Amino acid sequence: MSSGYSSKSNNDLPSAKRICDILKAAGRSDGPSYFFLGGKVSYDQRRSPGMKEDVVHMKGPAELIRDDLVNFLPDYMIPNKVVVLDALPVTANGKIDVKALEKSDKTNVDDQDRPFVAPRTITERRISEMWKKLMKRETVSTHDDFFETGGNSLIAVGLVNRINKDFGTTLPLQVLFESPTIEQLSRRVDGLHEGPISRLVPLQPNGDAVPVFCWPGLGGYPMNLRTLASRSERPFYGVQAHGINEGETPYSTIREMAAADIEAIKEVQPEGPYTLWGYSFGARVAFETAYQLEQAGEEIANLYLIAPGSPKVRSERDSDEASYDNSAFVTILFSVFAGSITDARLGRCLEVAKDEDSFAAFISGEFRDLDSELVRRIIKIVTETFSFKYTFSELAQRTITAPLTIFKAQGDDYSFIEGSEGFSVTDPVVVELEADHYSLLREPDIDELLASMEQNATVRKEAAAVPVLLSDEQMAELIAAVTKAVTLAIAGGQS
Repeated sequence: MSSGYSSKSNNDLPSAKRICDILKAAGRSDGPSYFFLGGKVSYDQRRSPGMKEDVVHMKGPAELIRDDLVNFLPDYMIPNKVVVLDALPVTANGKIDVKALEKSDKTNVDDQDRPFVAPRTITERRISEMWKKLMKRETVSTHDDFFETGGNSLIAVGLVNRINKDFGTTLPLQVLFESPTIEQLSRRVDGLHEGPISRLVPLQPNGDAVPVFCWPGLGGYPMNLRTLASRSERPFYGVQAHGINEGETPYSTIREMAAADIEAIKEVQPEGPYTLWGYSFGARVAFETAYQLEQAGEEIANLYLIAPGSPKVRSERDSDEASYDNSAFVTILFSVFAGSITDARLGRCLEVAKDEDSFAAFISGEFRDLDSELVRRIIKIVTETFSFKYTFSELAQRTITAPLTIFKAQGDDYSFIEGSEGFSVTDPVVVELEADHYSLLREPDIDELLASMEQNATVRKEAAAVPVLLSDEQMAELIAAVTKAVTLAIAGGQS
């Protein structure tokens, strides 16, 4: 691939400029140069004529490093800015000179990927100040994309909460996915952007294929699905629970949840076949949604239940009640915010959490960007849904025809569906994973989940292509049934 110039703009590409600089510094003449690409080719590169070279090839080492850190660090640790230096300044004794780094102009450079547009309205100026404070930036353009410039789920929560308090608005948490710039947020605040904001969060909006609809675990906030969504080549929507945003009341049954979610799904994809995934508690909502859609005459292409069982946290004295006397409930509730049941803070949480007030105070103290009111709303969702389950008879009444695959996490209890009968026309495929309940959605364990999904899809596709062989007896029964049906149709005057 030539690294010389862009066929679209006729300008030298950054790669060519850098190579020329290196050659000139070495006292050598420059000329045509080429590079090769190793590793995964992005969706944008494959789908765009000319490979979008003016945009795709603009990424330098800093952008590539930051993109890669997403695979290794939790959201709240992703740096807002990455600066590449030729060498780190050191003190006389050879240690890194932190003070020199802080004073360096290079560690305070602004993003130059897009033209800088200063705030133009009072609303834009007020939002930009909140943005800069939370993102720890000196300057911000009104066209900067929140997630592209370092925003993560916790910062998103903090920013939306501050906007709502400062302006007296009720913007939902998912607003940043539909309005990710200061300019777009300002239009929302000023009432210039029409239309409601869906609970279907577009975690990965690109692609022409049928979208994936995926439900998160207890708490209903789909941000922990972002890594899974980023690896999808299809549009990927996280189905956020009703009750997360101010003024919303959690639904009291899984049936109500699914019915409301179907209405939202129909806005994105009016008819099937549908692809439905559900993680942890979300597997139950995904299953109920599949059942209701099939009852309405729709087709489900595939149904994936990811880690549908709960982590093993119950002792003999624990119950299924959502009570602060129940250590299993408090442990699961804590994991909704911490993403782990092995976090060192769990012990202190179990000691101090005696009721909703003390639990909310603990979580708000440990996770500063989480507004206390949001914490309480999530608590209410978990409290409402913690003991939701299907009875065996209830599950047996929900027979589905969709191809069903269960991805079981290491160490999980049996799920709501295992050990039951009659819920599926065909036996589900059960895949045992080595990853645990929480790590399977994170790097590097997510690779195991994705590989299992890909293998499962291949096996099902090959199985569908194999002709069904019938015995002589089965063939005779089939011919007799068809003959009878045709005879009855002719007798009734049908063609």
